Amino acid sequence: MAPSEVLGVHAGADGHGLQGKVYVALGDSISAGRYATAQDDTFPYVIADKLGMNLDLVARSGTKAAWGVAQLAAVNAARPALVTIELGTNDVGFSTPADAFASQYEAIVGGVTASGVRVICISSWLPSPQFDAIMEAACDRHGGIFVSLEGFYAVNAFHAADGGSSYLGRADWFHPGDQGHAAIAAAVLSALGAGPAPVLAPIPSAPPVTDVIRTHPH
Repeated sequence: MAPSEVLGVHAGADGHGLQGKVYVALGDSISAGRYATAQDDTFPYVIADKLGMNLDLVARSGTKAAWGVAQLAAVNAARPALVTIELGTNDVGFSTPADAFASQYEAIVGGVTASGVRVICISSWLPSPQFDAIMEAACDRHGGIFVSLEGFYAVNAFHAADGGSSYLGRADWFHPGDQGHAAIAAAVLSALGAGPAPVLAPIPSAPPVTDVIRTHPH
């Protein structure tokens, strides 16, 4: 049976000294909020709200890991207590050589963890075992926490409605919608011990996915 929705995203009490501190979300179009109905429904805003943190969004649509390396000064200047690194989807979609990606991602994780912050490495939205393994290994080497989104892309309900409305304009199917952002937020909060893991609940009569899968982000 195919998974269809996320149930229950609730953060517990602040047990990590994060409340009131800065959270930097470094990423691409997904961190930037495409395509949730409202900005408050995007995963960085959900995480910041649940943890009582001040969000500093360092994200741009279409970016790859190479762009993330250039943002390290800005990330560290914010003096964050928490950083999520959500990069790699565009590298997968647009075929960045694996060795180049590995070097760039290593520089990002190493550059952020050098400041002693809590670091969450979020896997590629577009499935790629090879690139996810690179991210997980780099994250482990530097004491970060790797959060896998394995299986999320296959859940039709996690995607925005093609041509639907969002606070950033007309949505496409590739990017996560409200349920997708909620699922990513739940996975991160769970990794921090601040909530349950996302539950993928099956619906026995769910229709097959008929959308055209766009392998390249917009």
